[in-house]
Amino acid sequence: MIKQKESRNIFSFLSEPEDLLNKKLEDHRTFSAIMFFMTAMIGTSHWVWDYVTDPIGAQHTIGYRLLFLLLILYSFAFMHIKNRRVLEFASVMAGLLLLINYVEILNRLHTGMVYGIGGFVFLPLLMFQGFSVRVNIISTFLFAGLPQVLALVGIAHNFEHAQYAVLIWPAAIAMMLTHYAFVLNYRFRFDSEAALELASNTDPLTGVGNRRHFMPMVRREIARSQRFKHPVSLIVLDIDNFKTINDFHGHSTGDAAICALANVCRKMARQIDFVARLGGDEFAILLLEVGVDDALTIADRIRSAIESSTIKSLNCKDVHFTVSIGVAEQPQDNPSEEWLIELADAAMYRAKSSGRNRVECAPKTHVQTSKLMVAK
Repeated sequence: MIKQKESRNIFSFLSEPEDLLNKKLEDHRTFSAIMFFMTAMIGTSHWVWDYVTDPIGAQHTIGYRLLFLLLILYSFAFMHIKNRRVLEFASVMAGLLLLINYVEILNRLHTGMVYGIGGFVFLPLLMFQGFSVRVNIISTFLFAGLPQVLALVGIAHNFEHAQYAVLIWPAAIAMMLTHYAFVLNYRFRFDSEAALELASNTDPLTGVGNRRHFMPMVRREIARSQRFKHPVSLIVLDIDNFKTINDFHGHSTGDAAICALANVCRKMARQIDFVARLGGDEFAILLLEVGVDDALTIADRIRSAIESSTIKSLNCKDVHFTVSIGVAEQPQDNPSEEWLIELADAAMYRAKSSGRNRVECAPKTHVQTSKLMVAK
């Protein structure tokens, strides 16, 4: 069933929902793979800088520079790994290993830690666009702080702490703010697209799904039921003598009747079921993993609830109305959603022709079905 998106304040962007994170990863998967590829190329080609800085020491950095080429393999893996948490962990670890590798390169160059300190700016600038804001903030802190930790434990030789802090930490803070701004912008776009999708899939009068949204759902669930051998049933119903209600009580009363019917359908349906307004006063409920017998029980509850309900006309008169309902279960030997809808629709017309305010079930045999279609 279609749900409204909850409102969020600016601080809730620090806690991004899974659907947003998954969508953001897919949107930026190619970009991230390209960034890792470029990092591999830049990190390797900077052996030229090693040679210019220290021709003798550069002879000992070739292997470390070639290690950057492993990121090419990672960029290809990034395109195929679907688990976002695995990618987040692997990306942060790859960045930390790159830092350690870079420290070892500078250790092998004469005055390398002095002239190469600007290179530490690169990794804090490497934002993982497809990941959460928390991952990016944490990784930025790690990338910026790791060289100082390595210097304190004696791994980074001749490390200039004051010069490093002045150079790196302003850049790291700027990058965290930049990424947060990016997250805000992406969140606003994501919510706007979700609102547009919700509007295009929702009936504006009743708030339930519309036919455009409902048909793909039916197609998808029928395919799933065929694959797992689970039943799926459809209820189709509309208001009896709806034209009379409009003619005698006005279209606003007719709209009230449609909304009342939608509310009853929503109340009777489960969270996993789909309720839609197919058009006019006709509604449908797709019941997942429900056989025809249980579907008939639900349909009769809807019929009884509508029969006992009352709506008010513009002149405050009580208006009663009833519904005719058709029920059908999807045949396992027929994956067509049109066939299921035809079965339920024909059963509904039989309920109307049999006196209205009734529930009728579609037959299961082909012979009986053909007769029903003729009767419709």
